[in-house]
Amino acid sequence: MTIRHHEIEHFRRELEAKRAELTGPRDAEGIAIERAADSVDEVVLANERELVVERLNREANLIRQIAGALERITTGEYGICLECAGPISAKRLTALPWAALCLSCQESADREPGEPAMPRPSSSILEAA
Repeated sequence: MTIRHHEIEHFRRELEAKRAELTGPRDAEGIAIERAADSVDEVVLANERELVVERLNREANLIRQIAGALERITTGEYGICLECAGPISAKRLTALPWAALCLSCQESADREPGEPAMPRPSSSILEAA
């Protein structure tokens, strides 16, 4: 299955729009360290800061995934799983245009957290080793 040029352009526009949304102006409120007279209030403020930082980390990760997808579009590798080099379904790309793995490989990666998705070495590399 190959993705047609007009489909790739559609995904490119979606990715660029999402990137623009995520990289727009951000309000630093919520990260500022505030002091409260009550220790319980300080714990609440610390938890709120932690949630804001967590959200910012998730957004930064998504921005990296979007940048990777845009790079794969440029190199002609968009829609190809980074793990098994098989096709990523159009249905999956429609739901997650930044998807780097096919559904099967993503499910495997989700079962084994902590291991980044890296392209598998080609057999000629393995033979040379």
